[in-house]
Amino acid sequence: MGILAILSVIAVAFWLALSAAPAAAQDTPQEEPFVTWDRTAEEAERLLEQDGVSPEVLQRLRDTLAEQRDEAFEMANEGSVRAKTLQAQMDSLGTPPLEGEPEAEDVAARRAELSKAIAEANAPVLDAREALERSEILISELDRKIRAAGTKRLLERSPTPLLPVAWAELPGDLTRFGDRFLEDVAILQSSEAKMAALRAGLPSAMIFAAIGILLVLVVEPLVTSRLVRAREHTLGKHRRRALAVTSLFLRLLIPLAGLALTVFAPAMITPDLPRMRSVASMLTGVILFLMGAHILGGLLFSPARPKQRILRLDDGLARRGYWLSHLLGIHLAIKTVLDAMEADYTFAPGSQSVLAFLVILTGIYPLYRLGAFLMATVKDDEASDRITVDVTILFGRFLKLAAVLAGIFASLGFVNLAREALEPAILTAALAAAGIYLRTLIVTAIEDMLGIPTADEEEGAILLPMLVSSLIFLGALPLLAMTWGARTSDISEVWRLLTAGVEVGDTRISITTVITLIAVFLVGLVVTRWIQRLLRQTFLPRTKLDRGAQSSIVTGVGYVGITLAALIAVSSAGLNLSSLAVVAGALSVGIGFGMQNIVSNFVSGIILLIERPVQEGDWIEVSGYSGYVRKIAVRSTRIETFDRFDVIIPNADLIAGTVKNMTLMNRDGRLVLPVGVAYGSDLQKVKSILLEVTEGRADIMKDPAPTVLFTGLGESSLDFELRCYLPDVGTTLTTRSELLFDIYTKLTEAGIEIPFPQRDVSLKGIEKLTEAIRMLSQKNTGHEEDKPSPT
Repeated sequence: MGILAILSVIAVAFWLALSAAPAAAQDTPQEEPFVTWDRTAEEAERLLEQDGVSPEVLQRLRDTLAEQRDEAFEMANEGSVRAKTLQAQMDSLGTPPLEGEPEAEDVAARRAELSKAIAEANAPVLDAREALERSEILISELDRKIRAAGTKRLLERSPTPLLPVAWAELPGDLTRFGDRFLEDVAILQSSEAKMAALRAGLPSAMIFAAIGILLVLVVEPLVTSRLVRAREHTLGKHRRRALAVTSLFLRLLIPLAGLALTVFAPAMITPDLPRMRSVASMLTGVILFLMGAHILGGLLFSPARPKQRILRLDDGLARRGYWLSHLLGIHLAIKTVLDAMEADYTFAPGSQSVLAFLVILTGIYPLYRLGAFLMATVKDDEASDRITVDVTILFGRFLKLAAVLAGIFASLGFVNLAREALEPAILTAALAAAGIYLRTLIVTAIEDMLGIPTADEEEGAILLPMLVSSLIFLGALPLLAMTWGARTSDISEVWRLLTAGVEVGDTRISITTVITLIAVFLVGLVVTRWIQRLLRQTFLPRTKLDRGAQSSIVTGVGYVGITLAALIAVSSAGLNLSSLAVVAGALSVGIGFGMQNIVSNFVSGIILLIERPVQEGDWIEVSGYSGYVRKIAVRSTRIETFDRFDVIIPNADLIAGTVKNMTLMNRDGRLVLPVGVAYGSDLQKVKSILLEVTEGRADIMKDPAPTVLFTGLGESSLDFELRCYLPDVGTTLTTRSELLFDIYTKLTEAGIEIPFPQRDVSLKGIEKLTEAIRMLSQKNTGHEEDKPSPT
């Protein structure tokens, strides 16, 4: 009932505020915006000429100027409704006559009257444009002065903490800070009303904190571990992926809910004392950083739950990464405590330098070790792609460099510069960790909706993580910029420039236009893929269509879906492409010549899908290659040869060339087997043997029946042909081989010889060659007899 009562009071108060607003607006006279804009501009010009103005004052003035600039921009762009109406009336009078040509007096008078009225109606628009230009210059000057002040503060040098003189005032400063804090505690205890309010909020704060801690430490591990076990025992692939997505989602959602409850708890017991409010905000920051480090470390590394680990690490590296994340969280918590102390008490420069140096030391070691840890995780990782490895190594070196620079700057007394080198690097690492987990969650969810990628969709499966990573990076850019010192006004300024866009013809293209275009197209693409998956896996298998027809329908639905998604995206983004028709027509001529082969292949692919002269699974011969058609794409067709090689054939070759399709209408085919026997063989016996080997074979059709033809009298053999029909031409080689085995065996058993070619070689003049050899032999013998004896 208490919550309902609070909601009722809020609703009544809101209604009273709305009802009172018009009355207040009627009682308070509205000031002309031009007067307000002029007053603010004069104030900015006055402050810019002064020295010593605080950056906070300049920033507030800059924010006011930015709001007024946006008002002037809207007024300048929208123009005057009355001016537009008058211009329409002017256009109805027709084209004005050329100089020296007469015009009817009443038309000329009306034209002059409307021209004067249009000029008067456009006067506010011109004033708005003038105010817009003035505010742009002033905002630029204010930004320059604010950045100069920030740079000066960043380069301020405190006493070097390495010198003993810097430590001299630290004990006294800490003692005085403690005394002031105890005074505030005593003031709090002396006030019965404040103590009563503190006691009233304490139970609720403790309950909120306890629930938050239980959610993070107990509920999340219990729930997700059960989901993982259920996923391991589930056989259905879709249910397994759904459980994986649910587990990833709850691993993030439950700890975030617990973190929100725990961070909200200190705000329920904040006393109405300045320094006590600083303590409450300090507690909030400490809880945020400690629990945030625990959550991020658990999400990525999960040392106690290897099956839920996002990064592919062994247990030792996972534990090291987990504790490094906790050490960095402890550093940020200590830094939050120091910030709260400096907000309540002004320390001496030496004491401030020493305290900052000690806090920075607590972050240098874990940050440096984290950089080395990242480089070690990808050093021997062959599973990761080259881009991931290079980016990880570069980021690790960046963290190590930031840690070293922070230590050097702090040692020299540049405390603010050291903080800007250390703390943004730590927060950048935290953003990277959160981005990695979000990418895993989103990619897993999308793959679950689209189904597990097949071999044909492998390219999309590879590009999906890259696309998601790019989108997460773009979304995190504002947070990353603010981490490294960018102001909210800087982010809003960049966003204003992006949303303003540029004029292309009659269309203004801005970041919102591009985002709408991409988002609508991606939604259409996801819906198209889902419909294709539904057709491929659910509807088409239940029909009598062959596999080629099913593939053609699925591919055609994909083309139609992508085309519709593109058209709807362009329409939703508000792009008017009619102004680009002339440019597109001129470019189409050049594109037609330069891309005629691509267009020809694309059109041929459409014809292949419609006429279906070639289907997936067909055995074809084209361009000297023979094999099975594995995929008909938009530009080309992939054929797998019998040697298991993939051959990419342009679709135009399949349409314009000669294609032999062995399995277009059916898989029947004729086998012609030539056989030769020796002269003098029994012809009828040869015929009966050839017909006998075909009997009783399941791989040879009985109708038409096998036949034997006597085809000719060869040089060395009598030539026969065994002709038979096969129910499946895919068995041609095996059937041929088995028939040859049987024919050779039976012909050998019957004593019928299978001849081989024989040749007689005769040499002309062989008698003269023999006589010459004989005479040479006798001559050599006579010379040997004339030689004297050695004795």
